[in-house]
Amino acid sequence: MNDIKRITILKGGWSPEREISLQSGAYVASIFRSNGFDVYEIDVKKDLLYLTNELYKSNPDYIYNALHGIGGEDGVIQGVLEVFGKPYSNSNVLSSSICFNKQICKTLVNASGVNTVPGCCILSSNIKNINTIIGISISYPFIIKPASNGSSIGVFLINNESDLNSVKSKDWIYGNEVIIERYISGREFTVAVINGDAIGALEITSSNIFYDFDSKYSENGSNHISNYDLDKRSEVIMFKYAEIAYKACHCSGIARVDFRYDGQYMYFLEINTQPGMTSKSLVPDILRNNNIKLVENIIV
Repeated sequence: MNDIKRITILKGGWSPEREISLQSGAYVASIFRSNGFDVYEIDVKKDLLYLTNELYKSNPDYIYNALHGIGGEDGVIQGVLEVFGKPYSNSNVLSSSICFNKQICKTLVNASGVNTVPGCCILSSNIKNINTIIGISISYPFIIKPASNGSSIGVFLINNESDLNSVKSKDWIYGNEVIIERYISGREFTVAVINGDAIGALEITSSNIFYDFDSKYSENGSNHISNYDLDKRSEVIMFKYAEIAYKACHCSGIARVDFRYDGQYMYFLEINTQPGMTSKSLVPDILRNNNIKLVENIIV
């Protein structure tokens, strides 16, 4: 870290999460600047020539990737950075692409002994025929969500046939694969993992039934509870599951692992290899609550 003077921030991008990425990039840039680093910010476009020109112009010692969603956390930008040859934040091409596909991620994590939510994955072209697809026997309520997306975009809670018919009647615009899984009624937790170690957690509550896009990003949409009431055994299991999942998917740097708890069992939901880093985001909150300096754990 002593050798790092110039840092380039990648933010923006072309995914539906662009606005959140801009906020993450601005917040991280302010932290770096306040700690004496020379910071250059790139608003990333889907233009390789532009991006590479900007990277060479900035001449960084280190690159912080604050991109979210498609192109930013699915292995695409990581491949560009591998070719560029300078160190960059968080997970590499392999782990980024694994974790961005929630079905592949869940399969690997489950095979490592972590309890995951029962469900299956289908092609989006089969949504309209979901009732007749062999192997689907999940009763209401259940979740329909994209296999590859972030910020809870395209996530639907299906309580009854009317909810299901509403989803079936619309064109699916959230990718080629769809996950169908049981809705776990209970509490939502998230764990921050840095270099393989679970360093803290939060319970998340919201006025909505589940932690959807509005809950995440609207004013007063959710609460981050650091002094949550959870029995020690369940907390130990949650932290252990987070570390196992991180290792199973070959993650590096900072990642966030999400869980649902039904009062008896802890269920793994997903890993976010590019967690939000706005002033109101979960990971910065966890770091603050555990007296861990952000700047010392961004460059990992």
